Amino acid sequence: MTYSTLDNLTNIIPESQLINLTNDEGGAKEINLSQLSSAIEYSDRFIDAHLRNKYTLPLKFVPPIITQLSCDITAYRLYSRRPSKVPEHIKDNYEEAKKILLQIQKEQIVLDLPSEHPDKELTKPAPMILTSCSEKSRKFSDELMKGFSL
Repeated sequence: MTYSTLDNLTNIIPESQLINLTNDEGGAKEINLSQLSSAIEYSDRFIDAHLRNKYTLPLKFVPPIITQLSCDITAYRLYSRRPSKVPEHIKDNYEEAKKILLQIQKEQIVLDLPSEHPDKELTKPAPMILTSCSEKSRKFSDELMKGFSL
């Protein structure tokens, strides 16, 4: 399973530009799917290299952030075939994608994959209950409660 598709990429790069980026000869009328697949595969392996020690691969569910990162890396990969024509926003998105992947690797960002890591699932903390009772009016003292454990 790939992290991004042609449909995802057309949200970033117009189809006419994808035709130009994936074909080496001028006058092409269709996207070179082999070149596109190669760029997507590179992006996915790049992402996997960052996720490998943190998540079980292949991912059973691809979160939207991973799809976006794959698109940004793939777009840069395609444009870098023509280095003199890499737009600034494509470079910036690629650099940002690398930063996010490093943050995921360092666990500064955690992917929303509870089924991937059931041992790391976070439960919601119990709500805090405020009362007007004083410490003396409690029926169960701290000393009595220490005798019970979960």
